[in-house]
Amino acid sequence: MLVLDTGSLPAAERAEAFQATVSANCSSSMASFEDPASIDARMSVSDFGVSKVFTIDASGTTLRRTPRMSRAETERSIVLALPMRTDNHMVWEREERLFGPRDLILVDLSRPYVYGWKGSGASYALHVDVDHLGLPRDLIHAAARGLRGSPLYDLVRDHVARVTAQADELAAGAGALELGVASAELMRALIVSAADDGRRMREAMQSSLPVRVQAYVRAHLRDPDLTPARIAAAHAISVRALYKLYESLGQSLEQSIIEQRLLGARAELLSPRRRPVPIAAVARAWGFSNPSFFSSRFREAFGVTPRRLTGRP
Repeated sequence: MLVLDTGSLPAAERAEAFQATVSANCSSSMASFEDPASIDARMSVSDFGVSKVFTIDASGTTLRRTPRMSRAETERSIVLALPMRTDNHMVWEREERLFGPRDLILVDLSRPYVYGWKGSGASYALHVDVDHLGLPRDLIHAAARGLRGSPLYDLVRDHVARVTAQADELAAGAGALELGVASAELMRALIVSAADDGRRMREAMQSSLPVRVQAYVRAHLRDPDLTPARIAAAHAISVRALYKLYESLGQSLEQSIIEQRLLGARAELLSPRRRPVPIAAVARAWGFSNPSFFSSRFREAFGVTPRRLTGRP
């Protein structure tokens, strides 16, 4: 849900509106701007139950949470932030780091920090309450310094990227609450693995296995060789265990993959393009090598053939 668009406000009111919106939806902080005379910003918030997504697209901005602010308030959110389009700088615990687009940043919003970017940039973030994670803050802080060392880094980064980029659509869907729980589980597993906490890591890896497998499948839907053997090997389990996992979820592995691929193909076919891509090419891009099979399953799923839906060959 869009909570701020400075383009609809008089220039003199934009800085105050930006400040108020960030403090109400992210954390209390002081905002400063690269060019205060031409602030351009849009912010959105999407609710996923135990998780929340907060996105900012804005001209050059710096958010500063001071030690005094940290002492005065009790902030509960732990955040995985994802810089978009440009490098973002982050200062916490007297350490300054530069993060590129699609780097993950783990932030405890109760602590002092300085965060921002120059030029037109953005930050998309997944918020989870620290009590829901059930992890001590010192372990979270230790994980923040070594996040890339986690074997789950790429998987969780891709998951956060997808959820934040499609937050409005996903939050309006029937599975929004389940997606929020899954996202929190992935964050927890990432933190304990990055902190190298052996006992908690074993527990988190076991409890998050269904979520991790499903996230892996979503991330590789376009791969034509997304086989049960490959999925099982990526998670160090047997193919038999993989099938049992999906049975426990009340799903068929193959059917789940086909349904997700069909949804992806339909979205791509309906996406406005200057040069429409042939249906067969879209089908191949989503793992369907047989055009007749694709057309048949598409009609079963959506009640219309791809050709009738798009009017293209």
